[in-house]
Amino acid sequence: MSHQGGLERLVLSGDPEQRGRTHGEAFADEIAANVERYLDVFEHYGADRDTVYDQAEQFVGVIGDANADYFTEMEGVAAGADVDLLDVTVLNARWEVMYSAYAEAAEATEEDAAPDGCTAFGAQPEITAEGRTLIGQNWDWIPNIDTFLMDLRPEDGPNSLTMTEAGIVGGKVGLNEHGIGMLLNGLVAEGDGTNPFKKPYHVRFREAMLADSLHGAIQPLIDRDRANSANVLLAHAEGEMIDLELAPEIQNYLYPEDGLLTHANHFEDRDRVDSQFERIATSTLCREPRLRRLLSKQSGSLDVAGAQEALRDHFGRPASICMHPDESDPEPERSETNVSVVMDLEKRELYATQGPPCENAYELFELEKRK
Repeated sequence: MSHQGGLERLVLSGDPEQRGRTHGEAFADEIAANVERYLDVFEHYGADRDTVYDQAEQFVGVIGDANADYFTEMEGVAAGADVDLLDVTVLNARWEVMYSAYAEAAEATEEDAAPDGCTAFGAQPEITAEGRTLIGQNWDWIPNIDTFLMDLRPEDGPNSLTMTEAGIVGGKVGLNEHGIGMLLNGLVAEGDGTNPFKKPYHVRFREAMLADSLHGAIQPLIDRDRANSANVLLAHAEGEMIDLELAPEIQNYLYPEDGLLTHANHFEDRDRVDSQFERIATSTLCREPRLRRLLSKQSGSLDVAGAQEALRDHFGRPASICMHPDESDPEPERSETNVSVVMDLEKRELYATQGPPCENAYELFELEKRK
């Protein structure tokens, strides 16, 4: 395990059980802390621990049926960290549990909760300084969540580098050795959480990062209906990219305009979807066009440093692209940029900060290709 710029890089190799044990042993304290943080947040919005664990128990079978290797790796994490499998399940199905629990709680409390924030971009070679595909984002979420950089080296799939939370098997933001990159944003739509027991997004993210083609990465994200909404931006080193706006039973497809693709936390295509996130956090309506403008001004000269500078932007602070906690909000409702990432897909390079990029330097992590 190596430590760079606040993010710890952990190599996970061998079979799924071995990878899980390595993960669990390395981050036992962090996994336990993440579980407690989420249980506190769920409880703040009216979902008590019994409700959360009842849902997690049902997700054990859902995940096992959807992806046996993923489930085995979860079992390894639980054994390595010496925690209950249900605790690990809470983390790995936390989006689905969150939406469903919040949906139930909202009926009783009229509380609304925003899932992961984030502002993301993809830039095609035509507008970058050196003719390479650049993608990146700020991952905005609960302060102090423990994260790490997963250096996955499976026996039967491509190597990948992905940021994830301690205890979660599926990486969120990263790239693989075939030049495929992945970014994500939280979305909210009518019907989220109504039918929660679908293949979780984190399982789908792992499957996408094991793909050897762009269309192969798209497949697990759209092949089955989902429990809730999310946005995933996928790109390839050769410059092709697509944004997938995913609702439970509907998916929208967005493509670059003038060499640029940007997204935040609202549905851009609202023809078939009742987009809800912007009612909870109106900043999304400002962050996406702001990032597009900042990057468009650099068209033809955009490089990694320019992208990083755009992700440090404070227009609308604290609810800016570089997000900071709003001290007027109750603690469980605060959000900040936990990790900022910029990737050069051709060079298989990932630059990342731990914490807001205005306060933390980007450090370079290079993907080791299979020999």
